[in-house]
Amino acid sequence: MAFGAGVWTAPAQAGPRFDGWTVSCVDVAKSDPKPHAKAVATPPDCRAASQDAPAAGAEALSAAVTRGGAKEAQPMLAFSVRRPASPLARARLALAVDGGTPVRLAPGADVTVTPAENDPAVTEVRLSEGAARRLLPFLRRGKVLTVEILGEADGSVGAELALPGLQAAFAEIDRAQGRVDKPEALVALVGGGTPAALSGKVRDVGREAIPQRLRTVMMDRDCPVWDRNEDDPSFLADESFAADLGDGRTLWSIVCSSGGYNVEFALFIEDPSKAADRFETLLFATFLESIGWTGVDTLTNVAYDPDRKQLTAFEKGRAAGDCGVVGTWEWGGAAFRMVEFRAKEECDGVGEPGKFPIVFRGER
Repeated sequence: MAFGAGVWTAPAQAGPRFDGWTVSCVDVAKSDPKPHAKAVATPPDCRAASQDAPAAGAEALSAAVTRGGAKEAQPMLAFSVRRPASPLARARLALAVDGGTPVRLAPGADVTVTPAENDPAVTEVRLSEGAARRLLPFLRRGKVLTVEILGEADGSVGAELALPGLQAAFAEIDRAQGRVDKPEALVALVGGGTPAALSGKVRDVGREAIPQRLRTVMMDRDCPVWDRNEDDPSFLADESFAADLGDGRTLWSIVCSSGGYNVEFALFIEDPSKAADRFETLLFATFLESIGWTGVDTLTNVAYDPDRKQLTAFEKGRAAGDCGVVGTWEWGGAAFRMVEFRAKEECDGVGEPGKFPIVFRGER
């Protein structure tokens, strides 16, 4: 399968296979074609490629998720169509998981179509960085991805891709690139890959699994994901999760909005003993050097570790992750208590979240 989403520039030997997905990595330093070029030790560029699937309107269709080894590299998603029956110029893309509501992407900002560099028989449909980041969490739990590509001249291609194995492939890419357990790890970006999530202590919850009371609250908020005027509710609602806090209480972390590299969550504690007032909205403190301490009712890029009973959030100042704020809160049985907060306002290409300046540290 040919690939051309901006990071794959050299052939790679096929690596491990996870169900229908194969991971391949290439050492960029060793593949530098420039004579006498000085090799630089960098993590490899990697991709997870699906098996070719039979396609209506083409010979075959496949998908690839790629990520460069550079620290600031973001995951990319592309579909390769072999010998489409009709041109796919300015193609529109519709994606649905397990028969759900399709997510539709228009050409231009979100989708580009180009011939494959190494194979003229292949047309590549590439998603933008932001679209890929929004879609990858949508794919992680499904079984079948239905892909429909509609060309401008009435040409179309349709296929179904098997999704099992994709999450394990993401974990293998993180291992190969040395990102395991780091905030920028691929499994952290798409969610659902922590041991806690796999053990059932933290569970992904789709839109329909969220309590009706919280769904109403989210619709009443200014949350784009829950805009009641949208005919096609955003798939991002399916990035929400719930965690068991013990003593019958549940932490609900519900997606409110998303940008290119930040996903914003509203958080609630459910206490069944409080009957009608069983859901409590959580408020948090945040800090910026230019403003000081303020209060917020959402957190960004949230994760919960049930073994440590710790809630973490990392709001990126930009995609590279060299600036922003990182907070850690610990569940004490009745509320979350801040135990550490780091902030770095200047985006200067230096530093990483775990080494941002500490502006608060409490007793543990």
